[in-house]
Amino acid sequence: MMKTSWKMLFFIMTMTSTMMVLSSNDMLNMWIGLEISLMSFIPLMYENKNNILTQSSMMYFLIQSMASMMLIIMILMNMFMYINMWMEMMNIIMLTMMMKMGMPPFHMWFPEMMSKMSWKTCIMLMTWQKVAPMYILSLIMNNNKLTMLIMMTSTITGAIMGLNHTSTQKIMAYSSINHMGWMMACASMNSKMWIMYMTMYSLMTIMLGMYMYKYNIMYINQYNTMSMNMTEKMSVMVMMLSMGGLPPFMGFMPKWITIEYMIMSNEFMLLTIMLMSSLITLMYYLRMISSMMLIMSHSQKWMFMNKKEASTNMLYINMLMPMLIIMLNFM
Repeated sequence: MMKTSWKMLFFIMTMTSTMMVLSSNDMLNMWIGLEISLMSFIPLMYENKNNILTQSSMMYFLIQSMASMMLIIMILMNMFMYINMWMEMMNIIMLTMMMKMGMPPFHMWFPEMMSKMSWKTCIMLMTWQKVAPMYILSLIMNNNKLTMLIMMTSTITGAIMGLNHTSTQKIMAYSSINHMGWMMACASMNSKMWIMYMTMYSLMTIMLGMYMYKYNIMYINQYNTMSMNMTEKMSVMVMMLSMGGLPPFMGFMPKWITIEYMIMSNEFMLLTIMLMSSLITLMYYLRMISSMMLIMSHSQKWMFMNKKEASTNMLYINMLMPMLIIMLNFM
């Protein structure tokens, strides 16, 4: 009971600190919110006491503290030093937010930490812990060459580096890096549209992560031994294709809207590179489900869908959400 109570306390603090950042009007209060989020998330990483979790929590603390230190220095310089360095300061603040989210070139800690944590904390790190830094990033972002370079680097790094791993947690981490590049592109074209992208990305990550947690899947070859029924296998396959951005699933919809904005902004070169990187991302998701598809081909019979199953609901969400977004987009 005591263990559940303190976990709930830190979970509520993590939620509240992010809401504090989203509702703040000045950078100093946002910095305070980020610090509360950092200190309340670290205890949530401890599922059980072992040296690996201690090392990963220390790594997370050092990286986040370094970024926070650079952020508060820039905020204080902006408040007390009357020098014309606004653009330079904004660029440094943007780099600190990238460090907090684990975007290139500050990304090496992110996959390593993901591989050492439980799926529950991995899901939280990939979704909720990215909301506050991404919000600050959307406020200060400019369509300059540095921003374009960051988008390009994130999508390419997330795509290519994911090919080298068999750990599902590391693959999800590099997929998250790729999605962050797309989300930055979305935020640079429309300052509010990234919220829709983040919502859909978080929904897909939570649904897929729940299956990973339920069956304790840490490596690709574990898909061969999963005791899933046909509905669950179909749901996992659809969610992975959705995470890879394959049309007409839910994951393609935010990318489609981002593509429309980039075409209107004449960013054809950047768009081509980002689309090619998405194809590579889709390729390693296809690699993840290929063994599952082979096992399904040897199944003796179809196991009919049970409407009460959570997997059926997830399948419906992935199928019906794109139609809803298309209707809202043309209204």
